[in-house]
Amino acid sequence: MRRFCKIIVIAFVLIVLGYLGYSILTKMQYKNEVAKTLQNIPEFSFKTLENTNFTNANLKPNVATIFIYFNSECDYCQHEAQSISDSIKEFKDVQLLFVSTEPIETIKTFAKTYKLINLQNTTFLYDSAHNFSNRFDANSIPFILIYNKDQELVKKHKGQLKAEAILSTLITSKH
Repeated sequence: MRRFCKIIVIAFVLIVLGYLGYSILTKMQYKNEVAKTLQNIPEFSFKTLENTNFTNANLKPNVATIFIYFNSECDYCQHEAQSISDSIKEFKDVQLLFVSTEPIETIKTFAKTYKLINLQNTTFLYDSAHNFSNRFDANSIPFILIYNKDQELVKKHKGQLKAEAILSTLITSKH
């Protein structure tokens, strides 16, 4: 009987270890696939504040693109938006895409509060299907992806990033 219990315990431990190993391997493979997908701007489709589709086809060619995933109630997102607003002239050659899952009216209010609405290089997008977090591997807010003019990923950042740091990243990516 004792020998049988040992065999059961050993089998159980091996099964658990096998499952954990499989889980870790699967997660690593998924992360590698996502990282590879993000090397260039992946296909996406969100709604503008006018409720029209905005996709990769709407991206300006040969211009750096910055995705900012935000929530209007997030203090860090508010500070980040204020920082960008204060330095908006320095972003003249950059396409800023602010993406949120909040209702369009809430996004509009946020854009107006930080004087970022109706600017030539700033677009606010509504992610009605909550696809951004999966497609762009965003698991925090704020979340920033900086792509150079060739749509190649330069930086992926979780958390607040001041305008100076974003601009610095763009400058160093040109070299």
